[in-house]
Amino acid sequence: MGSFFKKDLLVFWRDRKEIFASLTLPIALILVLNIAFSGLLDEEAESVDIDVAIVQEDNESIGMEQFEEKVNEMDVPSAEKEALLAQSAQISPAGLINDYVNDPEMREFVSSQQLRNEEATELVEEGKLDAFITIPEGFTYSVLSSMLLGEDPEKSLMINVEEESTEVQVLENMVTNYMDTLNYQFALGSTVEADMAEPELPEGSRENVEGVESYTMPQYFTVAISALFCLFIASTVAMKAITEKREHVFNRILLTNSKPFHYLMGKIASTFFMSWIQLLLTFTITQLIMDVFSGMGFEFWIGTFIVLTVYSIAVSGLAALFIPITLRLEDPNAANGIFMMIIMGMGMLGGSFFPLDFLPEWIQRIGAWTPNGLTQVTLLEWVQFGSFVGLIIPVMLLLGFFIICLIIGMFLFPRRESV
Repeated sequence: MGSFFKKDLLVFWRDRKEIFASLTLPIALILVLNIAFSGLLDEEAESVDIDVAIVQEDNESIGMEQFEEKVNEMDVPSAEKEALLAQSAQISPAGLINDYVNDPEMREFVSSQQLRNEEATELVEEGKLDAFITIPEGFTYSVLSSMLLGEDPEKSLMINVEEESTEVQVLENMVTNYMDTLNYQFALGSTVEADMAEPELPEGSRENVEGVESYTMPQYFTVAISALFCLFIASTVAMKAITEKREHVFNRILLTNSKPFHYLMGKIASTFFMSWIQLLLTFTITQLIMDVFSGMGFEFWIGTFIVLTVYSIAVSGLAALFIPITLRLEDPNAANGIFMMIIMGMGMLGGSFFPLDFLPEWIQRIGAWTPNGLTQVTLLEWVQFGSFVGLIIPVMLLLGFFIICLIIGMFLFPRRESV
């Protein structure tokens, strides 16, 4: 096996341009992406600044009177009517919205003002406001009827924007969070039959879980791009077998006393070595240039080294699967196309091109079962939690992936009798 391993390394060495590109492309791409997306997910990035107006079209007094008339017309005991009216007197839907956007915590990133509809529309069109929230006529009556009588809401808040932006998305999330929290608290209050207390509105602030560090975009790019480009090593090694097949080198090897298993293991070893070197070089250089994993201790690097080493083994298992396919297919372009489809599919599902957080959960679960996706999730969780226990299962799964690919590869590998 040693001679085959040496042969494959010499084949790589003869094509120095390919080695140089293989080792430098992921580093260059990580640097470019970090420059292009600098500041995103960075804790020191400029905070969101939302300029919003509140357009009040609802008359709260009229809404309260309408609700009181409706309660008085209901065929329920007087005590229950009094309880409903007492609860409604403590609720001011429009007032709660104003209190919410003017909360001291929210003022750090939200500036609000009361305007008429025409003024707000004009300012939004001129770009001086990000959006304005319209409290429609009948909103108070609709909210009270919905929350206290269980009727379907007829009126809802309207967010008026000129164009989509990060500020608008944040504002939409804030309003949705506000309404969900409000509905939940009133539903909870009615369930326990407790006196209606003043609603506890959600607070606009950034929260960090104790002991958990959030990963940064440079860390994500370093992990994702490294994992993706490492997969291409398996394809590259497999495609080099085409030359040996075309020049009958592979047949001559099989006709000697050399075991086909040794030939395959030489390819696997060379794939592991190249993948391992590429990963270590990418992480080392990006750390030296950008200080991606700033402040991480010796234990972090030990865990990272273990995961990268096992991932390199998993990629070599992928090569064990690709090489028999290359030797069996007559058309090398077909083999190359299959490998590219597999690698690009893994990159897409594994989150190597973009974070999968906004995709359905079932896609994220599938992605977590790809070797690059599993490695990516493991390393990012390693950055956040730093728990060695959390590395055990991913390491076992990656080794299991290697063993399964090796068994399939040996089963598909051409026999000496076929030469």
